[in-house]
Amino acid sequence: MVRKIEINGMQCLYCPAQSSGKIIYILYPMDALAQWIEPAARHFGADIVVITGMDWESVFSPWPAKGVPAGSEDFRGQSPAFLQLLQDTVIPRIESALGYGTEAPERTLTGVSMSGLFALWQWIECDTFANIASLSGSFWYEGFVDWLKSRPLPAKTGKAYFLLGRQESHSPVKAFNTVGADTQEIVTLLHDAGIRVRYDIVPGNHYANPIPRLNHALTEITSN
Repeated sequence: MVRKIEINGMQCLYCPAQSSGKIIYILYPMDALAQWIEPAARHFGADIVVITGMDWESVFSPWPAKGVPAGSEDFRGQSPAFLQLLQDTVIPRIESALGYGTEAPERTLTGVSMSGLFALWQWIECDTFANIASLSGSFWYEGFVDWLKSRPLPAKTGKAYFLLGRQESHSPVKAFNTVGADTQEIVTLLHDAGIRVRYDIVPGNHYANPIPRLNHALTEITSN
């Protein structure tokens, strides 16, 4: 059964799988996922948590940057504070509601677009989540690839999964046109650091086939 709690103004929908020991957290804007959560928990054998209601340009941007496209609100760079909120408040409340005690479950963080960028950024910063899945991650973000290249990458025992629509590098917004090359460079960096990584390019643009793409990503993450 899907349950709902509100934490700091965010809506958190969650559904337990029986004694899975695994939780998939999804930072996603689609209310349509409410009907998907329960069958997904059964299918993937993991507790599913979908968190919505965030200010995307604020909490998923790792540092301040000019808004994209031109004329958009600037990015505020509040990812560090949002990560702290997840660690200190959101995760403990949700996992308590799911019946977890002192032993932490295996966590996966899944994001799309700006939350896909956040998923990778936080994975480099900490070990709160064992695995990540980034769908159409906003890796065109100003300075992100250079930031990743400038630091030693941490050892990771989990998986990183990336997916991008084939048309996304052909966006009418010029700033988005580097996303294919940026994603490939990131995947190569992680692979060369010994991290288990998979990258799929699929038909369509940024918004195409959201639930099939999500199912595909979670299939890859949960497979051996």
